[in-house]
Amino acid sequence: MTTNVLEKTADLRTASCGDAAVLTELMRKLSYPTTPSVMREQLESRENNPNYRTYLAERHGKAVGMIALRLIPARGKEPQMAQIAGLVVDEDCRGCGIGRQLVEQAEAWAVECGSKLLFLTGINREERLGAHEFYARAGFEKYGCKFIKSLQTNTNIQ
Repeated sequence: MTTNVLEKTADLRTASCGDAAVLTELMRKLSYPTTPSVMREQLESRENNPNYRTYLAERHGKAVGMIALRLIPARGKEPQMAQIAGLVVDEDCRGCGIGRQLVEQAEAWAVECGSKLLFLTGINREERLGAHEFYARAGFEKYGCKFIKSLQTNTNIQ
């Protein structure tokens, strides 16, 4: 499916505790075992913590994607980094630009927080190998089990 570049693909907003049920369903699509009560506890514990952020993508009033982020403080000579702890787009909406939109939001948040790198790990399970192409198009480079993107130059997703 192609999307007009000027057309907004989804509305993004910061997730709240009231989104626990829809976030649980999205996370289960990643085979992440959780429950609405556990998700609500996580959201509550991170709600006022500036080191965490979760964005929810909605299309026509329905949750269709999410990205969970956390900051990793600088250590020694390592710069502060932001980690994508989870990214999922509903199967019916893949290829519509929602993943790109979520990654762009993550990049903006990471830069605003002073991060020099955005990275993710743990996508080596066979059912997740298709995500490799997405991250490569988004400007990430694979290092072992990590995909890392320098935020010092802005590379747009094709």
